[in-house]
Amino acid sequence: MMLSRTASSLYWIGRYTERIGQLARYVSAQYLSSSDLPPSLNKELILESLLFMTQASEAFEQKQASLTDNEVITFLTIDEQYPYSVKNYIGMLRENTRGVRSSISTELWEAINRFYHTTQSFSADNLAKKGPYDFCKHCMDSTSIIKGVIDNTLLRNYTWSLIYTGMHLERAMQIGQILLAKLEDVHRVPNERMNPAINNYHWTSLLRSAGGLDMSRNYYGTHPTRKLVTDFFILNRKFPKSILYNLEKLKLHLKVISGGQPITPDSVEFKIGKLAAHVQFMTVEEIINQDEDFLQNVKQELYAVGNELERQYFSF
Repeated sequence: MMLSRTASSLYWIGRYTERIGQLARYVSAQYLSSSDLPPSLNKELILESLLFMTQASEAFEQKQASLTDNEVITFLTIDEQYPYSVKNYIGMLRENTRGVRSSISTELWEAINRFYHTTQSFSADNLAKKGPYDFCKHCMDSTSIIKGVIDNTLLRNYTWSLIYTGMHLERAMQIGQILLAKLEDVHRVPNERMNPAINNYHWTSLLRSAGGLDMSRNYYGTHPTRKLVTDFFILNRKFPKSILYNLEKLKLHLKVISGGQPITPDSVEFKIGKLAAHVQFMTVEEIINQDEDFLQNVKQELYAVGNELERQYFSF
């Protein structure tokens, strides 16, 4: 039987790995897309969107920093004083891994440890001179390597399912927050300025920031629209970042973690099953009609799932 503390660390290895990679991709994609910003939009929209998506607006305001590229990007990526910067998440990932070395492969520990140490070479001066691309690419590449090592060196057992439970839950949360951030951006643009070029910019940048631009073109064969993006990121069972895809994977991994115990109404397995069924039987039109309300409700349900997971399996 595994200790609750060990199980919790494995779960958070999955969550931090996914969070680091997704935040790095979002920051990089949004920053680079600002060079293609339509004339009627301003740079502040991108910076405020970055803070909104990372839920850092209040913390950044308290810092009383100026809303500039350098200040916002540094704050979100390598600011050691901000506990939820990407660099601090990398430290948390390493600490969780250090405590479970006997439960994982040597290759996985070495990949995460190497990622942590190579990240230390990035500084605020370096970021100010070169921009965030190198740092973000380093994070995206390293987390991809870590996922590959997980897939290729771990047994498909309780440990593997704990890591992937964290990974799939975090991915669903991040995609939901990215969609909310983009809807917030769209609502901030007056209707009379929402021309086809701006529409295309918004949905293309969203697809790029979640790593789905190429595959959406491959799957739908058309220019991005809100309907396409909604279907792709929420309902598409073939895309590994869609919310429904990750909810269904969560159900499978929780079955392993629970040991096949009967599902009761107060269990996390019940909550996930109910949420997956709700999302599965929604139509694109219904989701769009509900606007942010649908995503806010899913977001709250996912947070409830995370809390129930902690209570049911990781309390110690």
